[in-house]
Amino acid sequence: MGINDLKAKAYGLAGVSNTQQLKAKYQPIKDLNLRLTSSWQQAVALLEVNLSPNPVKSIADLKTEVYALAQVTNTKTLKTKYTALRSLNFSFKSSWKTALALLQADQPDFQSWLENPPEEYRELFKDIEATSVEFSDKLEKAKYLGQDALTMAESLEQLAEEAQAEAEQLRQDAETAARVAQQAKLN
Repeated sequence: MGINDLKAKAYGLAGVSNTQQLKAKYQPIKDLNLRLTSSWQQAVALLEVNLSPNPVKSIADLKTEVYALAQVTNTKTLKTKYTALRSLNFSFKSSWKTALALLQADQPDFQSWLENPPEEYRELFKDIEATSVEFSDKLEKAKYLGQDALTMAESLEQLAEEAQAEAEQLRQDAETAARVAQQAKLN
């Protein structure tokens, strides 16, 4: 989002028509250097947080949400990863609210980037998709072959049981024949 878009969004959220009115109406914005895009991002984030009807969250809840969105575990890495958050003092709840709003605002940008990535990434994504499809096909084939092998193994097991039963029957027949032959010899 460009600086003019950010200005328009901030003015719309605050219900004002210029920067002077905005700074007069909202004390936290008064200290921002509104010549910078990052300051306008902070201003919009502050306005979204302060004007949204969200339920009141504790500082711990805000901290957890911010860390989860940013995929970090402490403020040092948070400030390193997001330069717009470097000037915030995270001992205040308002700073956590601002950080949360900025991070949530970045989420749709990433989604739109994914929907329409730069040309250099499109080919990479096509390769990834092709590899994924190929892997899925081979996985299905492996599952099918595995099922065939299982069916064959079950069939062989059944044949082995039948052969075992037949061998047992032949052994019993041989024993009976040997007893009959011995009985005949004795008579």
